Amino acid sequence: MASSLLNSVRRNHALEHGTVTTLLEAGARTPLGGYSTSGGFFILGRASLEEVRAAAQEALTSLQGGRKELAISPHCGTNLATAALLGGLLARAILARGRWFVRLPLALAAIVGAGILSRPIGNALQRRFTTLSELDGVEITRVRRLWAGGLSLYRVSTSTR
Repeated sequence: MASSLLNSVRRNHALEHGTVTTLLEAGARTPLGGYSTSGGFFILGRASLEEVRAAAQEALTSLQGGRKELAISPHCGTNLATAALLGGLLARAILARGRWFVRLPLALAAIVGAGILSRPIGNALQRRFTTLSELDGVEITRVRRLWAGGLSLYRVSTSTR
């Protein structure tokens, strides 16, 4: 049961990434982001309902057709969390070894290095743990606007046959 629920979130996370990428490729303006759940995902941004609906369907079709790279996003929270965790651990390890004010430049350099390393590591974590690009049997059941404003909030609901 837990594995099935987790895989639903991972599939929707892949579809969310694909939808955001498709919106960006179509010229959507930033900020643009999403959040996945087991029953679908949310999109927050400056796009119309029709643009979100079309992007979600195009992303689903593309992922089901084998375009697996859509599931991996350089802007994913997984990459941000990886950068923060790696940078924090490295800085802590460096600063704990002596007078902190002398070691501060090295700690700052380690944080920058962690930021650079976070993309390939975060992408690998996305591929292995946080997304699942196998979307056979997944369908979009509903796309609706939950809130309209400068940034609109959309809910894309999915189900698996």
